[in-house]
Order: sequence, then structure tokens, then C-alpha cells
Amino acid sequence: MINAPFFTQFLRLSTVFTVISIALLIGGMLLLNNLTKKKISFSNRMLIGLVIGLTLGVAIDLVGSSNAIYAEFAQKEISSWFALVGSGFIKLVQLLAVPVVFLSIIKVITDVDGKRIKSLSSKTFLTLLGTTAISAIVGILVVKLFSLEGTNLVGALSDGQIERMGNIANQSFPEFFLGLIPNNIISSFGNNGQVVSTVIIGALFASAIRFLSVKKPEQVKPFVDILDSMRLTVNSVLINVIKFMPYGVMALVANTIISNGVSAIIGMGGFIIAIYVGVIIMLLVYVLLLSVNGIDPITFYKKAFTTMVFAFSSRSSVGTLPMTLSTLENDLGVSGQTGNFVATLSTSIGMNGCAGVFPAMLGTLVAAAAGVEMNFAFYVMLVLVVTIGSIGIAGVPGTATVAATVTLNGIGLGDAIPNVGAVFGIDPIIDMGRTMLNVTGAMVSAILVDKWDGTFDKDAFNKF
Repeated sequence: MINAPFFTQFLRLSTVFTVISIALLIGGMLLLNNLTKKKISFSNRMLIGLVIGLTLGVAIDLVGSSNAIYAEFAQKEISSWFALVGSGFIKLVQLLAVPVVFLSIIKVITDVDGKRIKSLSSKTFLTLLGTTAISAIVGILVVKLFSLEGTNLVGALSDGQIERMGNIANQSFPEFFLGLIPNNIISSFGNNGQVVSTVIIGALFASAIRFLSVKKPEQVKPFVDILDSMRLTVNSVLINVIKFMPYGVMALVANTIISNGVSAIIGMGGFIIAIYVGVIIMLLVYVLLLSVNGIDPITFYKKAFTTMVFAFSSRSSVGTLPMTLSTLENDLGVSGQTGNFVATLSTSIGMNGCAGVFPAMLGTLVAAAAGVEMNFAFYVMLVLVVTIGSIGIAGVPGTATVAATVTLNGIGLGDAIPNVGAVFGIDPIIDMGRTMLNVTGAMVSAILVDKWDGTFDKDAFNKF
């Protein structure tokens, strides 16, 4: 290796491992570019990018994990270069997340008549929170199924993590929700984590527009036209960014494995398998919900696949939101009003993976370790705490930490937070499945609400 600050700190290019890994990354990107030229479908390129990313990640870690130079220098260098492609793409998508949330909420509230707003709101909350309650029950069941109560959760958390989680745990329920109310428009728009604040601001503006459209239509029309133009422009930018998604997926998946290491994944294998079994069970629950409502689940999963893969690799429900909205309206036959309303709210209410399955599993495990009596009353309380606590949990990477903290505090076990470091140590691995479940649940909820409201276009849904 080249042991000079210019290469080790600035370029991050000091070892043979790094050079070879970057060459492999470039090779993967060239392969995907070649597939684009050959007119291979976008969904197939997404799948191929996912497979390439998994292969690269596992191969690089297995070859380098036993080498001291790799562990000390190359691993971080490789992660930095892969993040340039993967995280760089996510940042471009997240750049559009807040404008999409803000403009979507305004669009749906201003376009929908007053009577439908009430119906839409009640059905949306019922569906999102209902599926979250089901996912919490599934989380409890998989813990029992895999007999995980004796799993060793003790591990090291950084001081920053403990402080952040402790601050949340020390909040009362009213204080937690008070923190969601915005007091600065600029800061709310500048932070992807403040999705609830953005929704509130959008709803306030939309309500004012509805009022002024009746009282002073001529004065408010220019502002409405500007908002419509902004929405059109944001969508155009989004289309151009999404073209690079297969490259981003490849780098993101590979970097997740490289950063955490295959050994860490194997060490927590039981917990990882259990949570992915929970994800699969929920995907089957969606099959049942769709079938009962006369909607073909196979068609749904075929059309939702690309969005699910992106959610899996990006680990951000908010970052996936622009694509979720596009898929609902353009492919799944959901009306724009319903899609915008349900999908936007789903990034902060009732996320089935991050705020459903995961906190329920962790709550069960910690309660068992603490010697809490695991009776029916406890499980009912846990499901209620998880469901209610899912309101206001923003859909960004790491949000499950907040959801888990709220749950542990809600069942009186907030003091156990510093003792669950092993779970949070492999968080990126399980977060991929959780986020995919969040987004899939949001799309299913949007279809169900649209179907119940009589605005679902089944012909467009069935059209390929």
C-alpha cells in the first residue's frame, strides 16, 4: 500500500484492494450501461444491478476480511468510493422528497372536495394503522417461531447513539408529538427527517388556498399556477434521476455488505432470518388483503417490483416516495388524489416494517430478557404501543431506531436501550427488508383506499 496522507486520507486510494474494487464497480456500471443500450427492460436491469451488488459485496469482503491492510485501510476506502455512487444517487432522490411531499399534499387537498377529504382521511388512517397492528402481531409471532427470547442482544452503542435514543426515551407521549409541530418553515424543508412537519405545512397552505379560491379566486390563481408548474418540473427532474437507479442499487447493496462484513451478518443470522421471515409473512398478508378485495396480487407485485427493489436498496421510504407516487398513478391504476394522499402520509404514519414488525420484535425480546410476564395483556399492550407509536415516525434511514425507542419507552423498558447494541449494529442489513415492507404496505393501502372510495381504475391496473 501507499502510506501517504494524500492517498490514505484525501484520495482514499492507497491499497491494491481499493483499486481492484473500484475497477469492479466501474465494470459493473459498464455492464449495466451496455444492457441499457441493448434495450433490456428497466425492471430487469434493476434486478441485475441488485445481483451484481450482492456478488461484489460478498466477494470483496470474503477476499479481504482476513487481511490486516484491508481491515485497517481498504474497507473504509472501498466504502467511500461505493458510497460516492450509491449514496450520491440517494441524495439526488432525497433532494426531491420534501418538494414532492409538500406539493402532493397541497395538490390532493385543493383538488378533492370537502366530503371526500373526510372519507379519504379516515380510510387512510384506518388502513395504515390497521396493517401496522397486523405487522406488530407478525413481529411477535416470528420471535416465538424462532425462539429468540434467549438471543444475546447486548452490544456496544456509541455515546451519540445512546444520547439520541435516551433523549427520545425520556420524552412523554405528548412531548414526542409536540416536537413534530414545525416552528420554522426553512428548517422543516431542509431536513428530510421532518416529513410530518412538511405535511402539516402543506396542509395549512392547502387549506388557505381552498378558502381563498372561493373568496379571492383571481388573487390566489397565480400562486396555484406556480405550484402546478413546480410540481411538473419536479416530476421531470425525477424522471431523469431515476434513470440512474440500477447503478445506485448495485453500489448501495454492495456497500452495505462491505461496510458491515459478512461475519457480522452471520453472527446475528437468527435475528436477520427472523425479521425477513416476518417481512415475507406480511407480503403474504398483502396477498390476502388484495385478493379479498378482488385485486390480483400477482399483477400488483409484478408492477410494484421495481419500486420495491429501489426501497430495498435505498433504505428510505421518503427517498422512494417520488417513485412510489409514479408507480401508483401510472402503473397501478390508483387515482392521483388517493395516491398522493395515502403514499405521502405513509412516510410518517404506519410504516409496517420500521414501525411495525421491528419494534414489536425488539419489545418482545427485551421484555423477555427483563423478566416481564409474557401474558395476553402484555401482547395487547405491545401491539397498541407499536401502532400508536408509529404515528409521526419519519421514513428515512435509521428511523426504526426511533420507533424502537418509542416502543421500549411505551412498555416501560426505556432503560434497556443501551443494551441492544448488537441489533443496531446490523441495522443496515435488516433495514433493507423493513423499508421494502414500508413502501409495499403503502402501495397496498393506497389501492385498498382507492378501491373502497370507488375511484380505482381496475382496467389500468390490469394493463401491461
